[in-house]
Amino acid sequence: MNEKSIAMVIPTYNERENIIPLIEELLRQPLDIRVILVDDNSPDGTAGAVKERFGNTPSVSVYVRKDKRGRGLAGIYGFREALKTGADIIGEMDGDFSHHPSFIPSMVEKISSADVVIGSRYVKGGKDIRRGPVRRLVSNLARQYIRIMLGVKVKDPTSGFRLFKRETMEKIVNKLKAEDPFIVTEVLFYLKKCNAVISEVPITFYERKAGTSKLKPSVLIKYLFKVLKLRMGYGRKKIF
Repeated sequence: MNEKSIAMVIPTYNERENIIPLIEELLRQPLDIRVILVDDNSPDGTAGAVKERFGNTPSVSVYVRKDKRGRGLAGIYGFREALKTGADIIGEMDGDFSHHPSFIPSMVEKISSADVVIGSRYVKGGKDIRRGPVRRLVSNLARQYIRIMLGVKVKDPTSGFRLFKRETMEKIVNKLKAEDPFIVTEVLFYLKKCNAVISEVPITFYERKAGTSKLKPSVLIKYLFKVLKLRMGYGRKKIF
């Protein structure tokens, strides 16, 4: 069997301290990986640092967005650019090293029998080592809420560490509209609507190596309201 090509989308904003070692680790994996970095014009020079380090490396493409910033907008842009590469598998991961590239080979192995593979903290063997008791409780409640409201059965519906078969991403990319981190849940909703086969692979979710988290309590509250809006606005419509 020929090795599958992978286009890995990494949306970034102020990840200069993390992104170069992350990309180096990605390129060390025994896989055919191309990195699609989509940076929201980070003031800390994230994109410039990557261009300086990997400028002559065909395996790393850097795109700088200067319009409206947003995790969702960057993700959608990255998915479209990844599809243009002709890659067999489209992936996404965070740029802060909370998602470690060493888990990607096992995810690639699993995708042979699925349309999508999620790197999961909550299946057997998975771990989340970065959260205190209160954040764990909030995360568990949010997770159960999303599963019930959207009718998805995956154990880690907020994981942004995922691989998609090319044809699966092609089905959903033009449906996506979320501008912010809600993109993670919106993707999952449309995967369910197109009857995608989803598998989960255990990962360890690490503390970010450097910098500060961009997830605030107010963002989480807005996120949960958007789940309700998605359910009410689209739940009964025929989308595909």
